[in-house]
Amino acid sequence: MLVLLIVGICSLGVSLVLTPIFRDFFAFLEMVDQPDAHRKLHARPIPRVGGIAIAITYTLVMAAVLISGSFWKEMLAESGPSLRLLGRLLPAVAIVFLTGLIDDFRGLTPWQKVTGQIAAACWAFWAGVRPAPIPGHPELDLWLFPLSVLWLVFCANAFNLIDGLDGLASGVALLGAAGLLMAGLIHHHPVLSLAIVPLLGSLLGFLYYNFNPATVFLGDCGSLLIGFLLGCFGLMWNQHAATGLGPLAPLMAVAVPTADVAISVVRRFLRRQPIFYADHNHIHHRLLSLGMTQRKATLVLYGVSALAVTFAVLQTIVRPHIGTMLIVLFAVGAYVGIRKLRYVEFSSARNFLFTGEFRRMLRMRICLKEYEDALSNARNLKDCWAAVSEVCAAAGFRYVALGLDGEHFELGGEGRLIEHFPRMLIPVSGDGQMTFVQYTRASASAMWIAPIVEALEEKLKMEHSLKESPADATSVERLAAMATVTR
Repeated sequence: MLVLLIVGICSLGVSLVLTPIFRDFFAFLEMVDQPDAHRKLHARPIPRVGGIAIAITYTLVMAAVLISGSFWKEMLAESGPSLRLLGRLLPAVAIVFLTGLIDDFRGLTPWQKVTGQIAAACWAFWAGVRPAPIPGHPELDLWLFPLSVLWLVFCANAFNLIDGLDGLASGVALLGAAGLLMAGLIHHHPVLSLAIVPLLGSLLGFLYYNFNPATVFLGDCGSLLIGFLLGCFGLMWNQHAATGLGPLAPLMAVAVPTADVAISVVRRFLRRQPIFYADHNHIHHRLLSLGMTQRKATLVLYGVSALAVTFAVLQTIVRPHIGTMLIVLFAVGAYVGIRKLRYVEFSSARNFLFTGEFRRMLRMRICLKEYEDALSNARNLKDCWAAVSEVCAAAGFRYVALGLDGEHFELGGEGRLIEHFPRMLIPVSGDGQMTFVQYTRASASAMWIAPIVEALEEKLKMEHSLKESPADATSVERLAAMATVTR
């Protein structure tokens, strides 16, 4: 414990010294992040080089730990392989840090950033950072590699996404690291604890300058780095907690960034937007839209993170059934919290699924598909009208009429009364016309009109082209006859 305290104090001191040095140096070079009053809410240009100070601090302290490992070999007894793991992990940390650094100063596309993260994750897996195999299921070992890579890339991007308010990403990372440290100490994993403490001290020293009002930002090099390191520590913890609910602790320890990524992916999927599409609807943006100040929103998310970390640690030490109750309670709290954020996408999706709208849309699609099939088999205008009248009856129109080529068809028998109801007149195939009259409360039936008319137009155009090309018509009829025989 004394060793961890010494390492933590050293990393804190180095971070407190290096952070303002890099901040002032890059501010002098005018390499700063400019505000835009949209997604970048700071009031003045601020250097985004905090990740450099954190990376150098962590590297220096960890190098000292590795070099002088014999000094505390009693503490690390029987942990030699794990200690060597930390040394093998440093190149992966360097890759993800350099990826973020290049993006900060030169700019990278989202896929270029992800490629660098995947390369770092692959190196980390080779170094030995991976989930523990599931006992009795060797066939699942093939999934360890993709799951490890996915988890590490996920964690790196999760902290990158929530780095939108002063002190938010660094404070949440600090709480997550503290939770994993507590779990490591409780369950006697000295090497994991020794790996976390330098990050904890680095983040604490950096947060002194990064909390609102911030004078320095993490930058992508910092947010990707701390997310990647926490992901690695989570997998290292998982190796010691492969049974019960212990493996869920890392996920709960980074609950806020995890929830933000999940919400963003689902929102963009519902809106049919690219996954990497940048917007201002992250969790912290929603809190600001509810009237909170930046500082209050950050403190609220600190509180949520602290609660999640507490749950994460508790469910590693309590009995399994109590741990399950904690997870259920945590999930219920997360659901209530997300409801409070008032995301339009989720309320719309909920209404669509649970108010009958989904069944109505599904029924509409089924009826329209049957209508298109009936049109494809129609041999004349009368057959087309039969298909139209059937789908219009299913849609709930009060009255439908079709006038084309000197013929007139009606559905509903109330043509003399149509002037008393809302109606739509749609031109069809040149000089033809369709009339639709809806029930006054069946406005949803208007959604049927466009696909009904478009499918009929397509059929009539096809018939017209067949009449102009007899040879083609013969070929089409022959193919239809062959299809009929095949069925």
